[in-house]
Order: sequence, then structure tokens, then C-alpha cells
Amino acid sequence: MGYNKSMVKDMKNNKGFTLMELIATIGIMILIGVVIVNNMSGILSKQHDEEYASFKKELEDGACIYVETVFTAEERNSCKNYGCIVSVDNLVERGYIADSLKDPSTGELVINNKEKYKVNVSWIDNVKTCQMNG
Repeated sequence: MGYNKSMVKDMKNNKGFTLMELIATIGIMILIGVVIVNNMSGILSKQHDEEYASFKKELEDGACIYVETVFTAEERNSCKNYGCIVSVDNLVERGYIADSLKDPSTGELVINNKEKYKVNVSWIDNVKTCQMNG
């Protein structure tokens, strides 16, 4: 059985993709997908870091204001020498932080794990620092 001219002409006019073209296209799509997923994880990580920094600052600012407004001059002086630990219950009780404040890392309410969230207030060279433990 021989080839006739019309069969050869039909094969040349076939408008499909070759296996190599399909493999190359799929490979490029996979590469683009990997790049997108990698960038998204970086964005999410940065967002998480910013949320935690904001959470930490809220606790530290609340503790600083608490010491300034609630402590007597004598109590503040003792903080200068030894540092003072301010607990979350005091901050919530007096309204310096919301009782609904959540740790973005764990999703837990800070009031439910009081021991974990304490702020050390101290003075170094007459500069007050408020720093969350942990």
C-alpha cells in the first residue's frame, strides 16, 4: 500500500502540538507556579511578622502607660533599679489592653495564658524601656 499525495498533504496541514511542545509548556507553567507560591509564602511570612510586632508593641505600650499612671513615684523608682514586671491581668483589668487581644502566632487570647505574656519595664540611663518577655 503506498502513500498518495492527498494523505501526505493532510498530514502536513495537521495543526496539533507535538509532544515536545506540550512538555515545554507544562514545564514553564510549573516553573511559574513555583515562583508564585514562593512569593506568596514570603508575603504571608512578612504579614505575620508585622502582626506580631504590632501585637507586641500594644502590650509594651500598655505596660509603659500603666507604670506611668498607676505606680507611685516610689514604685517607679524601684523599677529604675530592678525593673518591674507588669502582667496581662493588670493591663486588662485597668483597660490598657483589650481582653480580646490575641497572639497572632497562636491565636490564643493573652488573658488565657497570663504567665506567657509579661512586660518588663525598666530604665537604663534614664531611658524607660518596656520589653515583652519572649
